[in-house]
Amino acid sequence: MVKIATEAQITTHLQTLTEAPQCILDCTAEMDELQLKTAPAPGEWSIVEIVAHVRGSAEVWSNSIYAMLSQEKPQLTYIHPRTWVKKQGYPKLSFAENFQAYKVERDNLLHTLRGLSFEDWGRSATFTGKVNTFTVFGETMRMALHEADHCQQLQKTFKQS
Repeated sequence: MVKIATEAQITTHLQTLTEAPQCILDCTAEMDELQLKTAPAPGEWSIVEIVAHVRGSAEVWSNSIYAMLSQEKPQLTYIHPRTWVKKQGYPKLSFAENFQAYKVERDNLLHTLRGLSFEDWGRSATFTGKVNTFTVFGETMRMALHEADHCQQLQKTFKQS
């Protein structure tokens, strides 16, 4: 099997995925639902929309990871996270509903990822309409980098002083 990551890289991304929910909570402390649903400026996302997006993206990528771990080189249908979020109606839910579902999913995913052998991180899948093959590590890294970006966005735009 091709070495796709180092143990240090895996640890770094697991740490990011562990810290992301707390980052969201830190940035939203003492905000009411109206503040959470209000965009900071026209054309920008509210916190509820950001958390709905983070939740949906995490679900799509987590489902890919679970398929890679339970099947041998599956061929999966590509689902764009924004399409998934819209289809599920997550932006219409409250912050609490989205965050709770995201947190439960995250805890389950971390439990799974922490139990993987080093070789399991290289398990892969191909996606319809895509020429790329994605691995468990690749999807984990994508999710971690995505959430780190959104945590920075929240800290910059919404963090209480």
